[in-house]
Parts: sequence; structure tokens; C-alpha cells
Amino acid sequence: MDSPAVFLFDCDGTILDSMAMWLTGQQRLLARYGISTTERDFAEFEHLSVEKECDAYHRKWGVEESGQALYRVFHEMIAEGYRNLVAPREGVCAFLGAARDLGVLMGVATSTPTDLVEGGLSSHGLEEFFLTVTTTEEAGRSKEYPDVYDLALRRVCERAGIPVPQRDKVWVFEDAPFGLESAGKAGYRTVGIFDPHGRHRRERVRELADMFIDEYVELSPERLLDAMR
Repeated sequence: MDSPAVFLFDCDGTILDSMAMWLTGQQRLLARYGISTTERDFAEFEHLSVEKECDAYHRKWGVEESGQALYRVFHEMIAEGYRNLVAPREGVCAFLGAARDLGVLMGVATSTPTDLVEGGLSSHGLEEFFLTVTTTEEAGRSKEYPDVYDLALRRVCERAGIPVPQRDKVWVFEDAPFGLESAGKAGYRTVGIFDPHGRHRRERVRELADMFIDEYVELSPERLLDAMR
């Protein structure tokens, strides 16, 4: 290949095994205000950034004086969870190391605020693998659109000092069907990883992915690079 390959990764449920923390965290957050909820109550907000989720919770349940005030409470809860509750997905560290050794450039495209993601990655020694972290808040739209992947790709290439490649030369790693669908429709190649702690059906993740895995031990970077040749 004439230029380095680029891999873009979602974070929660894809790099870090953190979805269980998020799901229980949302319920614990609302419980602070005496509101009883179930996981189903939050499914409609999953494509939103955390800031916009908190705005939605404020509007729907009337908690706190504003969405920003609620976000500050939730932010500290999640930051503590990243430090103490979550672990990396099985095999991801070895996979990232192998990709780096092959010269692959990597970035994160996420709906989670940058400081939370960076804290979660650094807690497990994973921050060294990624040139950039890009959020949907920065991109301006949710992962129902490919904007965050486009922005993440541009930033990775700018950081590395290389031209931006065609989308079909880039692999996007996602556990969420809406991310896989928007990335795939935009022309990116997609790796779907099933998160048993998430809300999504395994069959749906498999259906939308060019390559599907349950864990990173099933996949090598060489296989992805070969697929682009």
C-alpha cells in the first residue's frame, strides 16, 4: 500500500468493556433524583453525545436545573467508573500493538467526551496507540451520520502528515449498528464487534459489518490489510 492504513475505533463496547457501566450508570444517575428506570428507558438516547443525553434526561424527567448541571453530576460518576470499574475488551491490547507494529495509524471516534475517553484509555495503558480522539460533539452530528468518522480520519492524517485516503481504505470498528450502518453507507470498511453487555442483537451487528468478531483474538490486522489489497 502506498500510504499507511488507518483504523478508526469506537471506544465504549469496542475498545473498553464499559457498556455495563454506562447502562447501570444512567439508572444510578436518575435514582439520585428518586426516579426508577430500566435499561429500555435509555435506548432512544444511545446515539446522542453524553451532553445531549443529559439535556434529554433533563427535559424528559425534569431533573437538575439544566442539562449541563446534570451532565456535571454524571461526568464525575462515569470518570470514577472508567478508573475503577471497566477493563479493555479481550485481546484488544495485543491487536492494537500488532497494528501499530505494521505501521497502521489509529484514532478514536466516539460519542463520549474526550476527557472521559482519554482517562479510560490511560487507565489501561491504551492511549499510546491512538493519534487522536474525536467526538460526535465536535463533529456536530451523531453516529447516525458519518461526520465523526470523517473528522477523525482527517485529524489522524493531519497528525501523521499524510494525505486523506479514500474511505474504502479505512476500517471502522464499532459495536453499535447505527455506527456500522452510517460508516458502511459512507464507504468505510467496517468491523463489527459484538458487545454482550450492550443493547444490540448479535445478528444485527453481524449483518451490518464487513467483518464480524466476538473478540479481537479472532482477528489479525494482517487480515484487514490483505482485504484492502
